[in-house]
Amino acid sequence: MTKFPWRRAFTTKSFVFSILVIYTLGWVALWAPWIAPHDPFQWGISQSSLPPAWVQNRAVPGMAEYPLGTDRYGRDIFSRIVYGTRTAFLLALTAVPLAALIGTLVGLISGEAGGRLDATIVLICDILQSLPGIMFMVITILILRNLLSPTWFHGMVTLVVGFAAISWVNLARLVRINVMMIKSQLFVEAAVSLGASRRRIIFNHLLPNVSHVILVWVINNIPAVILLEAVLGYIGVPITDSVSYDFTATSWGGMFFSGRSNLSSNPYMLIIPSVCILLISMSFFLLADFLKGVSQKE
Repeated sequence: MTKFPWRRAFTTKSFVFSILVIYTLGWVALWAPWIAPHDPFQWGISQSSLPPAWVQNRAVPGMAEYPLGTDRYGRDIFSRIVYGTRTAFLLALTAVPLAALIGTLVGLISGEAGGRLDATIVLICDILQSLPGIMFMVITILILRNLLSPTWFHGMVTLVVGFAAISWVNLARLVRINVMMIKSQLFVEAAVSLGASRRRIIFNHLLPNVSHVILVWVINNIPAVILLEAVLGYIGVPITDSVSYDFTATSWGGMFFSGRSNLSSNPYMLIIPSVCILLISMSFFLLADFLKGVSQKE
């Protein structure tokens, strides 16, 4: 396997742009408690629905301590956006690896075993892939949210499980196809003839040769899970039943839903999360495209 072309990478504008955006938003997520001026869950009914700080020509003018204003519960919008960055990264970095782990194991076993086991796994994948993804997510969320207590953590768990339950199918298919092509090559046949165990063949010969497929899939699906959460929030799917420590308080998707009714009075509640999602999605897609091009040249 050739080395990663760092020199070419840092002379490619799309790669540099994606790394800078991911690095910047990653630091915002890491230092959210120090960047955000207020607790995003803290209510203040007496200061509800404030406009941005620079808007002063109203009966209720903006306040400097709330630079982007407040929502109807008096929560600071800027703090919610900052903490929303942390929520997006936590969601992506837990849901996508979990789905990748399931899809990789299923694809490796299916492609290496063949026969009836492979046919059964393919049938299960066909059934799951025929279901509408968003509808399956909504059903999973509605079931899980009634089984778990209404807190921010359990809202995160609900979304992680819901995403992983359906998204592993595509990766399992990709891994299976690549494994079936690789296992017919001479180095795998030589390992079999030398008496290598099935476990050794899978993890020492097959897995390393499909790792580039898994990596590109993971990077492609990080923005996918963030976009999916935003869509669910926009259409108003309730992740938890709580209001005070609701998952949507620090969720860009939740801000979409509550920001629709405030679009004329405070459009920043919708615009800024939209820009953040656009930037992070574009960055990961560009990074995945670059890595895909590198893997194809190897």
